Amino acid sequence: MAAGDAGADAGADALAEAGADVVAADVATADVATADVAAGAWATGGAGTACALLCETTIGPCHTTSPMRMDVSDGVDGIPVRLALRVVDEQCRPVANAIVEIWRTNSRGTYSGNINTMCNTTAADRAAMFFRGYLRTDADGRVDFNTCFPGWYSGRAIHIHVRVMTGDYNAADSAGSVVVTQLFFPEDVIQGVFSGVPLYSARGQPDTAAAVDNVIGGTTDRARYTCDVQRTAEGVMFASKTLIVRSSTAVANCATQGSGMMMGMPPGDGGMMPPRPDGG
Repeated sequence: MAAGDAGADAGADALAEAGADVVAADVATADVATADVAAGAWATGGAGTACALLCETTIGPCHTTSPMRMDVSDGVDGIPVRLALRVVDEQCRPVANAIVEIWRTNSRGTYSGNINTMCNTTAADRAAMFFRGYLRTDADGRVDFNTCFPGWYSGRAIHIHVRVMTGDYNAADSAGSVVVTQLFFPEDVIQGVFSGVPLYSARGQPDTAAAVDNVIGGTTDRARYTCDVQRTAEGVMFASKTLIVRSSTAVANCATQGSGMMMGMPPGDGGMMPPRPDGG
């Protein structure tokens, strides 16, 4: 699998050509060619450090119950993304049968669910479950979600929330987990999306980059949290990342460092500002 600049450039080029009419349903129906990746290619924590643990981030105010499903789109418009995640422990061993839960915004930067009012403002969004779901890892520690590229809201870099659990699924925010973290995208891919795809560009470029994000900006190795991005033959974005987690909750975990540049923002999702009243 290509990583770094090559993967990011491929993703940015693809997105500039994508247009406005891409929808989440395209991911579910496409014969997505997810590259045959050798186990060794996944086992990296970024910056050449093998299996360095992902650190904890806040779960934020926008988490709620997720259904077990591969396609989390609910047919909502967006650039189709196949998100491939592989869970390994600090010894680079795959973690089978772990729960990987994700949640994220739609193209307007709004979350679904009957949750904190700073996360959404319309009855339709509060009644919906778009872009939430969980799966169990296979024998190689892998899960694949069909989703779409996230939108942005003020004060945060574009991100996907991820929680990894063992045992039974527990929707409670306080439920035990091996890690609660967030994943990000290369800046050139983001710029390509919000300049070249009308569904996204109508909102303009995001106001916060990862380098100044109040959850990840002060972390030295941000590459550990940044997805590798490619384009499939069908034109779908393929984003992947290895999640390096504790083998046991008895193992000490670390915490990410924010940039400290937005300390005046409201508490909650690491400096999150509420969505606009129109949901845009």
